[in-house]
Amino acid sequence: MTDELTEQMIGKTEQFIEEKKGDEAVEEARELASIDQKDAIVWFVKGKAHYIDGQFEEALSSFSKAAELDRENPQIWHMIGYALITLNRLQEAEEALKYVKAVSPSNTEAICALGICQVMQNKAGEARENFEKAISLDKKTAILMLEHFHEKFFSPSKEVESRTKALIERILETRKLL
Repeated sequence: MTDELTEQMIGKTEQFIEEKKGDEAVEEARELASIDQKDAIVWFVKGKAHYIDGQFEEALSSFSKAAELDRENPQIWHMIGYALITLNRLQEAEEALKYVKAVSPSNTEAICALGICQVMQNKAGEARENFEKAISLDKKTAILMLEHFHEKFFSPSKEVESRTKALIERILETRKLL
């Protein structure tokens, strides 16, 4: 396959992902992966397609294949962290996100996701530190992420302790005032 064709197919898959067209993204990514199995970017894009389509096990499998091909890429580990959080494999997610934080210390999204992962494990002190760090790096992005996770996961969940919900709510309210 030519590099130009690979780039075109990756671009088309990324467009489907951005448009939240999971089925089309997955189909395009499957075709791409069947043609070029040695490119980490191909597997990364395939993982994102599965992720956006709600196929989290398949996403994790594709991200893992990408990580085998490119072990040190923080973007891959960032998405592995997201997939693992979604699959409630929190300790593994925490390790993946700690790696991203270590090699990319200004990655607000990964640091905020690490804090969220830690809240879900009732590690309030570590979570608070990561939220503060994320907010200091990019307040708008961190607050948007915290609000999204609060709305979609924390608030409606009966499994999250009330004190954990209160921690997130306090952080959100305090940061909105500053």
